[in-house]
Amino acid sequence: MKCPKCGFEQPDANVECPRCGIIFARWQEARDFPPDVSRSQLVAPPLDSIDTVEDGRIGRKELTILGTGLAVAVVSNLLPFVRFVFSALVTLFHELGHAVAGWLLGHPSLPAFDFVYGGGFTHQSEFRLSIAIAIGAAFAWAIHLLRRNLRTVALLGAIFLVWLFVVNSEWRRELVIASAGHAFEFILAGILFYQALSGTGWRIPEVERPLGAFAAFFVQIHSMLFAMRLRSDVDFLAWYREGKGGALMNDLEVVALDLKIYLGADSSIENVAGWLLAFSFVPMIVAIVWHLRRSKWHAMIRSLLVVNPRG
Repeated sequence: MKCPKCGFEQPDANVECPRCGIIFARWQEARDFPPDVSRSQLVAPPLDSIDTVEDGRIGRKELTILGTGLAVAVVSNLLPFVRFVFSALVTLFHELGHAVAGWLLGHPSLPAFDFVYGGGFTHQSEFRLSIAIAIGAAFAWAIHLLRRNLRTVALLGAIFLVWLFVVNSEWRRELVIASAGHAFEFILAGILFYQALSGTGWRIPEVERPLGAFAAFFVQIHSMLFAMRLRSDVDFLAWYREGKGGALMNDLEVVALDLKIYLGADSSIENVAGWLLAFSFVPMIVAIVWHLRRSKWHAMIRSLLVVNPRG
């Protein structure tokens, strides 16, 4: 069938258009909506009768898309100049992670590329109590808005307590912000991997799905090679310990020192790199599980966003 909005050809069983994203049930409802009746006079359909999403599958098409992205990512990482060009993508993800975590924990932050020492650098200001209060107020507003949905209130309350525990200590803020760069690389790679698998979120899926798979695999391979070099290459480890101009420590060294000083952990850059390498497999596993069981997860998310659930 053809999408009524963009004309994209797709299977008749589709619930939503992978190109423009419209939900066919909602489009049908809007088309059949009587012009002389206000929407407020209509009874809303049950939540589980609209926006339904079917479980994904991994067939020949999905394997072809992932295989293409993986092959291009491997070749790109093997060619020094190509790897250097596309490593800017990893740097962008990385510095965005520092910036987002910084703002959420009360530190105004601005991500940037570092044209002096290479890579990137996030300019971070001192802790601002006013920003922390604003974040806390946002939690309070969200809990008030969804106060009748007890599951969502419990979830938001738990997240707020974790946030309050972190924001209340300088070293915990430093630890989370330092970890957020590498974590954000994996999170965004996982999202791109899921989009490549499912075909959702793209304007031109035939072209963008393989590109998304390439970006996800490139970031993962780049990060895994980085962690392995820290564990096996003495010269690379010595260079990493020098930090930025010999003045600012790199992220994994900050994490290792904070864990050793404040928690008494027997941590080193090599240990933290090992944890990074082990965690690098998690986002893609999560993306695959989400894709295969997405009807369940989407239904759960919709239930959490209901302001006034029935029953």
